[in-house]
Amino acid sequence: MADFWADPDRLRAVAPQFAQLGDDVEAALTKLQQGIDAEGPCWGDDKPGQEFAKKYPQGGGPGGTREALAALAKLADTLRATGDKITGSANAAQAQDQHSADQIRRV
Repeated sequence: MADFWADPDRLRAVAPQFAQLGDDVEAALTKLQQGIDAEGPCWGDDKPGQEFAKKYPQGGGPGGTREALAALAKLADTLRATGDKITGSANAAQAQDQHSADQIRRV
């Protein structure tokens, strides 16, 4: 039988850090988006610029900035959700421990 050990209080204490990380990523993403929007198209309209833009599109499409920005937004959401899941795991571990203790007392 495998042993399991968890410190629910420590888990709950660290969980808000994930929410803060998610907020930090979102704030950085907002600044990045503002910078990209302010810059506008950066590859140029000449032939080399057009060829470069085919492989590295600034807007939508695979490899484009929208795809990268969407991935960063998902990262922010995932970090926040991770904090919530850590709290849920801490609560579940504590509840299970309490339930086991209650069962032992009945014996």
